[in-house]
Amino acid sequence: MTTTIRSVKINPTETITTLDLDSANSGNDIAAAIDCRMFAVVDLADSIDLFVDDEGLINGSTLNLPATVLTHLLGNPTVIFGTAIAVGTNPEGQTVGLSDSQFARVQKAFAQKPDPGTVDTLIESLSPFPTIVSMLRNI
Repeated sequence: MTTTIRSVKINPTETITTLDLDSANSGNDIAAAIDCRMFAVVDLADSIDLFVDDEGLINGSTLNLPATVLTHLLGNPTVIFGTAIAVGTNPEGQTVGLSDSQFARVQKAFAQKPDPGTVDTLIESLSPFPTIVSMLRNI
């Protein structure tokens, strides 16, 4: 019996979909879903991890503003390039499917407009990318 890992795939184009990963092949599934050779993990609040392309900044991947906003809202301000996958973790740090509350927290982050403090932190994080900063100031 194959166990699946409930996750959320966040594309830079703001397309956000639910994705079931095969727990036996989760590393391969994640790498294929985000189209990367190597991935990194960004630890977020509530035992949520975000898998991202480790080479996204240097390989020409598109800025992923929805995933970047998510990292800022969930406690680890990080600029994300390329597709990202949000998953849950258990107390041992192993990748597991998002629980209903974690899934709801991710969905809520995408449904709300960032508060002024989050926008300020986003602007600071994105300051090396001036075109994006001018876009954010118009939110």
